[in-house]
Amino acid sequence: MHAQTIFGDWSKDKLENFKERQRRKTNKLKQWKQHIQEWGLDPDFNHALSLAGRLNTNGWSGGLSYVMQKSAGKKVLWQLWFSEIKHEKEARQQQIRDLYPGLGRRTAYIFGKINTAYTIQLGYGREQMLLPALLDGNLSVSLRYTAGPGLALLKPYYLDLIYVDYTPDPAAHIQTERYAAANAEHFLQPGFIQSGSKWSKGLGEIKYIPGLFAELAFAIEPEKPKAFVKTILIGGNAAFYTSKIEIMAERKAYPYQASFFVGLALGKRWR
Repeated sequence: MHAQTIFGDWSKDKLENFKERQRRKTNKLKQWKQHIQEWGLDPDFNHALSLAGRLNTNGWSGGLSYVMQKSAGKKVLWQLWFSEIKHEKEARQQQIRDLYPGLGRRTAYIFGKINTAYTIQLGYGREQMLLPALLDGNLSVSLRYTAGPGLALLKPYYLDLIYVDYTPDPAAHIQTERYAAANAEHFLQPGFIQSGSKWSKGLGEIKYIPGLFAELAFAIEPEKPKAFVKTILIGGNAAFYTSKIEIMAERKAYPYQASFFVGLALGKRWR
């Protein structure tokens, strides 16, 4: 009987301790939910519009983001991004020999480049708050996921190429050309390249390639929501197109692109 009493009291104590731990967990969960509501649902700010810039592992991006609050910690997100895609083998260089001084000045160019690639992406998605008010209320972290249509734009890259006519006497002249099989020997020979052509050359010959993209990013806000938007963006982007994105000659091209990025968004919130 004495042993049963001891074990019975021990079991009751253990049960009470267990119940107390559960109550604490429940209270913490309630406090956490309230914390999210206080941070993620502010009646003064239901909409936000921001302008952002990003550095990508394969270029750069700039765009607009519109966020509409739906419920505590949950928002609807629209994004429009314009990006330039750079090939990993791109390197600027300049003609160092001046065999024909009368041909004009020599400017930098990217050897082997055949197209300048840009993309436009229109995305729809959600923003879910993950960690509100960290570090004494001075930091919050949300997860953004978006997807939608994309459009790749390939603008031909032109070079000012040197051609020499040897009849009757050697005479050099410049021809502005894009890459083609017929001029590959000239286009891919540094000795025949005078300079890169102006950026506007080739705008009327842009090739449009449709596709789809998906993006996942962490949005870090360094302070509690105010009228002024300031957000740090860290994430990744993947896109698939209906045709290969050809940027460099004699380099394998693929119909998809993927990159990681870090960026900063600034804007305005309102009710």
